[in-house]
Amino acid sequence: MITRCVCFNKKFTELKKIAEKNNVECLEELQKYARFGLNCKRCHAYVERMLETKETIFEVYAEAVD
Repeated sequence: MITRCVCFNKKFTELKKIAEKNNVECLEELQKYARFGLNCKRCHAYVERMLETKETIFEVYAEAVD
């Protein structure tokens, strides 16, 4: 299960709270408030899904690990 940005050890639950507090709707905007997804960028698909669905735990996406 995927629950965080590995490069910055930032949990999606934490990112979700930041997004809700700041009314964030996109990944780029969320990066203004939290440091994540700047190295390998594999978490981007998960963070985008989190912003859409409010889920914070994900199965591995094949396209996210390519």
